[in-house]
Amino acid sequence: MNIAVRPPVAQRQYATIALSPYRSAQGPVLREYLDGRVVIDTGNRQLTGRPLNAAPHMPIWMPMFGSPF
Repeated sequence: MNIAVRPPVAQRQYATIALSPYRSAQGPVLREYLDGRVVIDTGNRQLTGRPLNAAPHMPIWMPMFGSPF
């Protein structure tokens, strides 16, 4: 399996990933893939998933109220 790993530029330090609709896991990020998934260390093992605490690309209020300037 050939999966590209994102270069280490401004990596997030911690991430929360969903394991199920009712369970999540949080830990330090070990790897970040180009498709958005991250690998975290839970202390017992490593888990891979999509981060729930991703920063928004654009503020939500921008489309509703236009430019702030």
